[in-house]
Amino acid sequence: MESQHVLIIIRGLPGSGKSTFGQSITLSGEVPPCHSADFFMTDPNGVYHFDPSKLKMAHEFCQEAVRSALFYGESVAVANTFTQRWEMEPYLLMAAEHEARVIVVDCFDAGMTDAELAAKNIHGVSEQGIAAMRARWEHDWRSGDPRAPWARG
Repeated sequence: MESQHVLIIIRGLPGSGKSTFGQSITLSGEVPPCHSADFFMTDPNGVYHFDPSKLKMAHEFCQEAVRSALFYGESVAVANTFTQRWEMEPYLLMAAEHEARVIVVDCFDAGMTDAELAAKNIHGVSEQGIAAMRARWEHDWRSGDPRAPWARG
């Protein structure tokens, strides 16, 4: 029997429209899409306060939200850059554990240059930062190494 709940992984460079796309879809249980950037939206006025020292906590926050939704059999979306397979792997493993179907939506660069993406993204990622992400982008993420770079031999 096919799974009734879905994990939608939305990947793309900063400014490519991941969050906008994620917010445009409605999933069972009205579960909002999770994005590690949500962790930095601590201001009641919706002001974004990025702190690179807390990035690991932000990803753990997002993974826990997705894990909880899948545990309860809810469909959920997660939006992040996911430039390489290893960044998606925790979510792919969660989906398998909870027998959720996986759909990957690839926004990549939405047809924009690095300069356009730098100007458009709300996270302050520079043109150089976007260029670095573009350079390591795995278009065929399925054949990418699922191990984190520091865990490779």
